Amino acid sequence: MTKNLIVIPDPKIVMVPIGDLKPAKYNPRKLSKKQESVLEASIRDFGFVDPIVVNGNAKRMNVVIGGHQRLKIAGKLGHLKIPVVYVDLDEKRERELNLRLNKNMGEFDWDLLKGFDVDLLKLVGFDDADLLKNIGLGAESAGMGETDPGSLPKKPKAKRGEIYRLGEHVLMCGD
Repeated sequence: MTKNLIVIPDPKIVMVPIGDLKPAKYNPRKLSKKQESVLEASIRDFGFVDPIVVNGNAKRMNVVIGGHQRLKIAGKLGHLKIPVVYVDLDEKRERELNLRLNKNMGEFDWDLLKGFDVDLLKLVGFDDADLLKNIGLGAESAGMGETDPGSLPKKPKAKRGEIYRLGEHVLMCGD
């Protein structure tokens, strides 16, 4: 098992000119316009706090393994250099690490997210549908006002995807 272990002796973050870095042509990760906007805002607000992972192998020198979207945004924002951590991998292991960095990101603990401000959650990219589905937050900004239960029709004709506020409760019609 240890034969595949990657040990980075004394890892260092180095500043590398953006023009020296080569995005991997096989990188499967992509962002929606909204996700790109949220990432751009994060980099504007906090700077580049998470280094790009780049291959330092002589045959794969400066191929980006992790951080393609941050690299793209950095270029858009006019950064000349960005922080990089180098690893030394053959192409097979490089591709594996690329997938692992993009896939193995865990899930949110929705119970803990209930303790966050709704506006902050939206600012970092959560949408109303996620917030409603998972923690019952965000309904107010989804355009739903208070509904008087006495004003509902006798035979409701709710459609899938519609969301109603019933007093302190939220009703989302599904299948």
